[in-house]
Amino acid sequence: MRRDFRPTALLALACAAGALLLSACATAPTHPALAQASQDRTLPPLVPMRRFVANVDTVGGHVLSPDGRKLLWVQTVGTDVGLAVRDSADAATVQSASTRSFATGTLANEAAYTWLPDSRHIAYLKDASGDENTQIFVLDSQSPEARPWAVTPWPGVRSAGVIAGAPGSPSFFFTSNRNDRTSLDLFEADPRTRSVREVARGEPGSRVVAWYVDTRREPAARMRQLGSVDGSDLLMELRQADGSWRPFKTIEAFDAYAPLRIDRAGGRLWALGNIGRDKLVLVEADLATGAEKVLAEDAQVDLGAVYFPPNEGAPQAWTSEPGRPRIRYLNATLDAEVTAAMKLARERGWLATEPVIARPQSSTLDQRRMVLRAVTETGTVELLLDRDSQALTRLTPPPRENGDDFFSATEPFAFKASDGLQVHGYLARPRGVQGPAPLVISIHGGPWTRDSWLPAGFNTVQMLTNRGYAVLQVNYRGSSGYGRAFMMAGAGQTSGRLQQDIAEAAQWAIDQGVADPRRMAVLGASFGGFSVLSQLIRKPHDYRCGIDIVGVANWPRVIENWPPFWRNRHYFARFFGDVNQPEERARMLRDSPVSQLERIEAPLLVVHGANDVRVLRQDSDDVVAELRRLGRPVDFLSFPDEGHSVRKWRNRLALWRKVEDTLAGCLGGRSNGFDFYELMPRS
Repeated sequence: MRRDFRPTALLALACAAGALLLSACATAPTHPALAQASQDRTLPPLVPMRRFVANVDTVGGHVLSPDGRKLLWVQTVGTDVGLAVRDSADAATVQSASTRSFATGTLANEAAYTWLPDSRHIAYLKDASGDENTQIFVLDSQSPEARPWAVTPWPGVRSAGVIAGAPGSPSFFFTSNRNDRTSLDLFEADPRTRSVREVARGEPGSRVVAWYVDTRREPAARMRQLGSVDGSDLLMELRQADGSWRPFKTIEAFDAYAPLRIDRAGGRLWALGNIGRDKLVLVEADLATGAEKVLAEDAQVDLGAVYFPPNEGAPQAWTSEPGRPRIRYLNATLDAEVTAAMKLARERGWLATEPVIARPQSSTLDQRRMVLRAVTETGTVELLLDRDSQALTRLTPPPRENGDDFFSATEPFAFKASDGLQVHGYLARPRGVQGPAPLVISIHGGPWTRDSWLPAGFNTVQMLTNRGYAVLQVNYRGSSGYGRAFMMAGAGQTSGRLQQDIAEAAQWAIDQGVADPRRMAVLGASFGGFSVLSQLIRKPHDYRCGIDIVGVANWPRVIENWPPFWRNRHYFARFFGDVNQPEERARMLRDSPVSQLERIEAPLLVVHGANDVRVLRQDSDDVVAELRRLGRPVDFLSFPDEGHSVRKWRNRLALWRKVEDTLAGCLGGRSNGFDFYELMPRS
């Protein structure tokens, strides 16, 4: 999803003046296997860091307007990220030539924008400082010069959950904790009058965690916490004609139940849930009786995304990811049309191979036109399908270069831990390298998340393999996605068996001849950063360095300072301990890295955003200060305008350039050196 970027005149002059100097900044590999591959000329070309982390040539995420007349997507605007719009004409090749663009800056996440039902206005979500108090803005696509409407200009307030209103109307619903930071209320916004009204508010102390709008675009249900203590049951209630609430389903502390669509006229509800079972499944429920039937399940893993037609109708498809992702269609007609579209795309040379997964990305209100997203082993292509004529248009431009020249395949793997538990993960190996290579163990956060398969595109895994490293991602016990039992196997084991899973995954890579046991590093963010510190403290292997990004160093402090909108304290108590019990609090502090830093001897890079509300920067400040006092090698990179995630592309460029040089020093891989996009002006 790339396009050429034309730098500003200032940048062009800087590039021309410094071209000879900058080309000399790359460093050759020193690891023996990489040095030999370099001598044999089998290493792939060294790709500039900007291609992996800077958004200056991004094009993708196409969304059709409800009436099908326009396309919306993310691209570069000026020297930053923005949104673009064009008419969705039936040209042979659209290739996302924008007719209007909007300089929004970095959005809250990849999916933080949508058309409103009038096919004119666009709503998007921003987190300007990284404090997670997201705000909603609205653009008029017909007035690109007009200032966006700040729908929720409320400091210290978290607003989200944009839900389209009635077809043809520009209005929409959203949730916000404006009235009570621990509870959500429901609001409606109207861009025509630039007004906001409160639709529904929870009773004092009700702690509403979610609101639901039905297919008629009317408030239909809410989910609230029955007690003041997290871990109390949740109660889903249905709104009655007189405005009262009828209990529908009780969800216990460690059960999952996520309503996806409510059709009150048809008397049905669809949800993902695991009540009474191990895995998340797709269920259809009768609103009158609560009786459920399972529509879809995967015996190996939890279900992932579920795809519905716009506004109303039953689910059409679902995904799961036991290794590579897969999609299963409940709608046979749609399945056949997507299959035919992929066949045509291959015949036209738009897809080099059969896609790993092809799925709907957006659709018009009448479902006659849709954007399809096809993911192959080596990239992603977005296509516009006219279901009446079967005409197919490519939306994302062809890649500027052949990824086969420098990308590495990401392969699923599994091994049995020493206690017999099956553990899964992903491995990417550097191209052109014979024998064991230096290894980076990339540890995901959470722990209640998981690593997923990625195509061999411009991402940080591929950046690391391009530099000469094998990359190991392990979904240790405690990870989500593999069922309730696998996740709960990590409870009370975050400093024990869970860390042993990570170490045993590294040993698996050594035993497979993938990893050089004398050149391994650990890298991770959040809980992954905690695991980096834990691995360096435990020393199950001779790690040569670690990269700790927003990592937890002091569990009691993290738990005592979490955001007011979090409702999962009982998970922390089950996994880490009850901070309100003096003996457990003392144990949690003893088990925290901050109490064991004298055991860290390997070089460490620490990264933190100053506005982090999940893990306060004080955790990293304490780690750096103590290691410096001990005379240990430690480097610190702090971003004043970031929070728990480093999102702005200039900051990501600085971060991964630092990682690149750090790993080159401790593992002996390649570095491309100074990247001229580091000279990019801010506007």
